[in-house]
Amino acid sequence: MRVLVVTNLYPDARQPAFGTFVAAHVDALRRAGADVKVVAISGVPVHRARARKYVALTIGAVGAALGARLQRVRPDVVEAHVAYPTAIIGLLAAGITGASLVVYCHGSDVTGPAPGSSRHRVLAWLLGHARLVVANSEFIRDLIESRYEVDAARLAVISPGVDLSLFAGPDLERTPGEILYVGRLSAQKGVHELVHAAAGLGDAAVRLRFVGDGPERAGLERAAAGAGVRAEFTGSLPHVEAAQLMRRAAVIAMPSTYPEGLGLAALEAMAAGAMTVATAAGAIGELVDDGETGWLVEPGNVGALTAALRGALAVASAEDPSRREAIRHRAAVKASEHDIDAIARRTLTVYESLGGQH
Repeated sequence: MRVLVVTNLYPDARQPAFGTFVAAHVDALRRAGADVKVVAISGVPVHRARARKYVALTIGAVGAALGARLQRVRPDVVEAHVAYPTAIIGLLAAGITGASLVVYCHGSDVTGPAPGSSRHRVLAWLLGHARLVVANSEFIRDLIESRYEVDAARLAVISPGVDLSLFAGPDLERTPGEILYVGRLSAQKGVHELVHAAAGLGDAAVRLRFVGDGPERAGLERAAAGAGVRAEFTGSLPHVEAAQLMRRAAVIAMPSTYPEGLGLAALEAMAAGAMTVATAAGAIGELVDDGETGWLVEPGNVGALTAALRGALAVASAEDPSRREAIRHRAAVKASEHDIDAIARRTLTVYESLGGQH
């Protein structure tokens, strides 16, 4: 099985945490036996120089497609990550090679466009030309089917998956009182609500650690200092290093205030054995079962977030070891359903069923 991946999300030396789930997906496909070539945007900061980035991505994808056709090693599938605007480029590459176009929808690429807008119409047209449209959750699948009128027969729910070898394993020594956040530091991720919730704990022993970068970093540093919250900002880290911190954190928070396509950080937190506190935003509720695999609160509700953090810290500190281990066990079982290698094997089976078009 030959797969050409065209993506605007992929880590590089400048942005080691950007699109790591796509890189992990590619690695898993290769372990499953696929021949995968990647054309990705590289070397340009996130959300900058958009025209230059996509021109370069188009040139790279068309060049790879023409090269594959000339060398008679054409791909069976062209994967486009994300739906807009990358699927436009993926459609070009699929047309040149005769491959099946598979469009991966990850969240804001399909939740963002307003119904009836020009972007919505273009996206509906693109999804209509895909051989398969992949949603990363049931929440996204339902939205695509209803908002973009994509036939259910061309829709599949495929989780990006978790590399359990990174997150699961023997328990590491946990850092008492640490609340870890891993992700982009943007307002819609609920990072300011997290600072206010931590301040509401009134516990000097609690420390927030933010792994990631983004436009809110400077404001968060000021907010934490003003609220008397101990906070550490590491910036973006390679996936392996972030995973090690997740395996050592007492509590991991995912306080998003906008609808998440899946909530991969919450899933990774559950795999890592941390007490997971998240908001019921988008698909996160498909992963975190309140009181069973973690704590789930209303998005934007700082008081509820404070209470959940307080409860999670208490359980993590072994005040109730039997409950802690029960939560960890159920969370690990849920995470194992998203084993990235098992998902890669199933994905290739789905691709084989598409058949060649060249």
